Amino acid sequence: MDRTISCTISLGSNSPDREERVQKAIKYLSDRLASFKVSSIYESPAVSGDGTTYTNAVVHGLTNMTSDQLVTFLKDWESMQGRTPERDREDSVVIDLDLVIYDSRILRPRDFERHYFNRGYSELLAEGAYID
Repeated sequence: MDRTISCTISLGSNSPDREERVQKAIKYLSDRLASFKVSSIYESPAVSGDGTTYTNAVVHGLTNMTSDQLVTFLKDWESMQGRTPERDREDSVVIDLDLVIYDSRILRPRDFERHYFNRGYSELLAEGAYID
């Protein structure tokens, strides 16, 4: 692919060092996306309502990867950071990176509607981030 495509990614973690995990992911993505914008880092309750607190952020930028390549890139990063199905079953999400919007298409409608995504996404829109 030789053109750049806009992408919006949701970040989250509920590990004991969750803010550090999210900040590390932001740094990693900022080095790999052009026109990089990031929301504030904030806390939100788990969708399950189990009392778990997550640290979240939303990033937006441009990439020359296809959506499949970008999803693979994000999931590889999760794996390198120690995310495994076993840990997820223990309710410890080390880091979760989800491609929610790609090339103006909502790829993950459920995430797009969730409070943890909307808070950061709304911040980016309010700051005038160009999101097509």
